Amino acid sequence: MTDMSTPKEERTKPLRSDALRNRLRILESAEEVFADRGLDASVDDIALAVGVGVGTIYRHFGSKAGLINSIFEHRIGTIIEIVTERSSRPTAWEGLCEVMRFFVDAQSQNRAVSEMIYERADTTGRHLRERVEPLLADLVEKAKAEGSLREDFTATDVPVLTHSVSDVARLQPGRGRDLARRHLELLLKGLGPTPDPHLVPSPLPDDEFVDWLRTRRPDAAPSASPR
Repeated sequence: MTDMSTPKEERTKPLRSDALRNRLRILESAEEVFADRGLDASVDDIALAVGVGVGTIYRHFGSKAGLINSIFEHRIGTIIEIVTERSSRPTAWEGLCEVMRFFVDAQSQNRAVSEMIYERADTTGRHLRERVEPLLADLVEKAKAEGSLREDFTATDVPVLTHSVSDVARLQPGRGRDLARRHLELLLKGLGPTPDPHLVPSPLPDDEFVDWLRTRRPDAAPSASPR
């Protein structure tokens, strides 16, 4: 089984300031390389971009999988910071819109974000449910309470809708980001209060969220059509 953790000595012993700077520099460069080339980019590619030897990367992260895991954890932390900060906007609706714009922009601009999220569905689903979904749920409920969001919208709708919209960027290189943002703004216009929320089907249940993530992988087989 692939070890997705960082080397044991780094978990138990604080890094020196210069070692910490090197680690952060590797993470930043690796994220840029993965953003451009996807997760198929090699450790050699990353070492060349950083200007260090391959051994330095393995010394910090243990493996390519460990490096990807560290980037993923950093991304989850960023998402939590963004959702928490946007929750303090004058209205919950304004905060929710900004969160959804952030999600779409992140996935539209960075191939690695989508690949990390949807190719690691089990880990992603657990982290999103345990660490991010409660924050989103609070923001969603506040937006409903202020009368700016339709009653049948749920926290799970946020990643499902933003992923669907950001898919446009992969289908339309070059103009993809602008098209994704356009489609999101059109979608947001339809999320206001509706007099009859029963006109649309029910949202994706929480217990089906991980299964949905698995189907987002580029190599996933199409789901069987309902009989």
